[in-house]
Amino acid sequence: MGLEEQVRHYFNSGYNCAESVLLAVTEQLGPAKEGVNSVVPRTATGFGGGIARNGDTCGAITGGVMAISIALGRDMSEESRDPCYRAVDCFYTDFVRVFGTCKCRELTGLDMKKPAEMDTYRTKVHAEVCNPIVAWAAKRAQQIIQSDD
Repeated sequence: MGLEEQVRHYFNSGYNCAESVLLAVTEQLGPAKEGVNSVVPRTATGFGGGIARNGDTCGAITGGVMAISIALGRDMSEESRDPCYRAVDCFYTDFVRVFGTCKCRELTGLDMKKPAEMDTYRTKVHAEVCNPIVAWAAKRAQQIIQSDD
């Protein structure tokens, strides 16, 4: 299964956007990052719905940022943050250019804290809006990670 299919599988199986992107991309990192998935999706759970359904930063972005950070981040405070920051800035900038915003509520048009709007999310927005976003985010995060290897 390819990356985009894998992230859609996770997303359609009940994982939120951040969990799905982080899971799919970190699985692609290979043996050098073994053990990472023992804390995924737990690490990403609170980021879904724009941070706990508050409609802020899209979980697909936060999942991608976490995946890029796992791959390119630093292990010690003396190390430079710059390689990771450059990669994350590229990811973030590309996301906003492609989708017009990074805000979950603007992307979905929904307040996910309202039960009636969650029904709309489940029946329509999940498939039509969020599925393409999580697939794009996973693919772009992976491309950025590979270009910085």
